[in-house]
Amino acid sequence: MRVFYVGQDSQKRLALLKRKGDLLLLGFDRWDDYDYKTTFPVQCRIEGEDVVTGAIKILFSGEKVSYRYLDSLVAQGWDGEFPVRNVNYVSVPSNTTFYEQIDGYIGNAATLDVARTLNDASLKRWIDEEPASLDLIESEGFRYSLLRERGAQAAYQSVWKLLSAADINVGDIQFRFLDPQGECQKLNLDFDSADRLLPHDIHVLIGPNGVGKSQTLMQMVEHWLDLSAEDDADVGFKDPLNINQMIVISYSPFERFPIDSENSVKQSGGRQDHNIYRYFGLRGWQSVFDNTGSSKKKIRLSHSRPKINAARSLLACLSDDQVYGAIKDWSAKVETMERVLRTAIDFDCAAVAVDPLVDLTTLLNPDSLFLLSKKLPDNNIVVRLNMEAEGTDSRERVLIPIGSDRIEVLNSKELSSSILAGKGIFFLKNGSVVELSSGQRLFAYIVINILGAIRRNSLILIDEPELFLHPTLEIAFISMLKDLLISYRSKALLATHSLVTVRELPRGCVHVFEKEEKKLFINHPPFETFGGDMQRISSYVFGDKSVSKPFESWIRQKLKEFGTADRLIEELGDNINEEMIIQISAMGAGKW
Repeated sequence: MRVFYVGQDSQKRLALLKRKGDLLLLGFDRWDDYDYKTTFPVQCRIEGEDVVTGAIKILFSGEKVSYRYLDSLVAQGWDGEFPVRNVNYVSVPSNTTFYEQIDGYIGNAATLDVARTLNDASLKRWIDEEPASLDLIESEGFRYSLLRERGAQAAYQSVWKLLSAADINVGDIQFRFLDPQGECQKLNLDFDSADRLLPHDIHVLIGPNGVGKSQTLMQMVEHWLDLSAEDDADVGFKDPLNINQMIVISYSPFERFPIDSENSVKQSGGRQDHNIYRYFGLRGWQSVFDNTGSSKKKIRLSHSRPKINAARSLLACLSDDQVYGAIKDWSAKVETMERVLRTAIDFDCAAVAVDPLVDLTTLLNPDSLFLLSKKLPDNNIVVRLNMEAEGTDSRERVLIPIGSDRIEVLNSKELSSSILAGKGIFFLKNGSVVELSSGQRLFAYIVINILGAIRRNSLILIDEPELFLHPTLEIAFISMLKDLLISYRSKALLATHSLVTVRELPRGCVHVFEKEEKKLFINHPPFETFGGDMQRISSYVFGDKSVSKPFESWIRQKLKEFGTADRLIEELGDNINEEMIIQISAMGAGKW
C-alpha cells in the first residue's frame, strides 16, 4: 500500500485514485490542538473499494502545523509520497480501528509496512525504541496534540501489539475516587485473568443504598471525559488506560450520568473523539420551546428514549457488519444479537419501522439486488401491518426486517434517514409482531445497545441492571455479557444489589461497599462467591437484612405463640422443609 499526502489538491487526489493498487491518501484539516495542527483525514482505497479507517495525526520535529510543513516540501519538489526522507516524525491514528481495518483487507505484514511508512509512534516506542522518535514522543506537541484524545491514547498503547500479533486486552485498573464523606478511596479492578481459571471480565460494586456505588461510576465517567484532570493526584486512573471507549447503561430515573462527550460536568475544550463515550438510559437532548416560540436543546427524561436508542443501535449493528466486516471482532453483530436474544425471546427476525411514504427501493443496496430473488422471498423484505385496530393516523405500518441473512441487501445509510426511531424495535415471528414483557423488552434494549456501541477494548459500566429483570433474565444477561466481553476483548463494571449476579462471579471480582461509623470500606468476600450460597452471600453483603431477618422474626413470633419448637414444627406439617426444621429447632433451643 502506497501512502501520499494530497492536502487540498483535488486534481492530484483524482489522478492517484485512477491508478491501480492500494492507496492511503492524507487530506487537509485545520483542527487545532492547543496551537498544534496535526490532523489528516484519510481516504483509504483497497482493491478499488473505499475503506473507513478514521483520521491520523502526524507530528514533525520542530513544527506546529503539519500540513503547512508538508505543503512547503511539495513546493520544493516533493511528490507527496511517504515516508518523508531525512525528517523526524511520528504518527498516531485516531483509534486502533485504523490499522485493524487495513489488516483485515491486506494482512498483517503489509499493514506493518504501512505503520512503518507512517512512523507509527506505538511501534517506535514499544518495538524500535528509536532515540530520535522517543525524543519527539516526549515532546509537548505529542502530549497535547497526538495524545489529546482517548482513542489515540488507546492506539498508542495497543497498535504495536496488534501489528506484532500479540493479544490486546484491557489490563488491571486502579481508580481513585472520593466517597460520600469526601475521603479518597482506591478501587482495584483486577481484569487480567491470564493466569487464572475463573473469568475476571466482569466486576461488581455491591452493598446497601447510600454507600456510593453509582457515584463511583459517575466519577469514573467524569474523569474519563475530563482530559485536563490527568494530573489530579486525588481522583482518577492511576495508569494510562488501554481502553477505546466507555459505555454506560442506566435505566434508573434518578441517575445523572453525562449523556454524551459534550455533557461532562468537567470539560477541557472541544474534541473530535465523540465515540469514546456512549450513554444509554432514559435521558437525552430535547427541543424545549418558550412562550415566544424559540427553542433550546435541553436534557429531558423520556420513556421513549430507550426505544429510540434501541432502534438506532440496531442500525448501528447493521452498519458495523457492513463497514467493519473485515475485522473479525467487529463483524457478525446482527447474528450475535439474534443468537443472544433467542435465549429469552422466540422470534425469527428483528425489525424497525420506516416512513410508509418512503420509496422502499432506496432502502436496498442496488449492488446486491440480485440476492433478493435468491436469498429472500418477496414477502420477507418488507412487512406491512394493518394498524387500524390501534387507532393510529396511518392504517399501515411498514417494517423493515434486519437479519443476519440480509446484511448486504439493506442500505444502512438510507435506512437511518427513513427510520421512525420513536417506534422502537419489533420482533417478528411468522410475519407477526411478538408481544414482549417489560423485562424482555429491557433485556433486548440492553443487548442491542451494547452491541451497537461496542468495539474492541471497551469498558462497559452498568448501573443496577436488575431493576427491571427477573432472576432468569438476570442470568441470561450475565451470560450474554460474558460472551460479548470475550469476543470484543472488553470488560464490564456493574453497580448492583443482585445476589444472582454475584453468584456468577469469583470473589476477586466482587467489591463490597460497607459503611461503618460513617467511614467507607471496600472489601472482597472472605469466601468464594462463584457458584456460592445465596443466603451466605446476602448475609455478608447486606448483614442479612434483605433475606434472613424477616424470616427469623416470623419464626420468633410463632415460637412465642406455640411455646416450643416441636409444637411449631408439628403445626406446620407438610409446609416445612429440612432447613426450616433445623433453624426452628436451633432457635427454640437458643442456639441461633
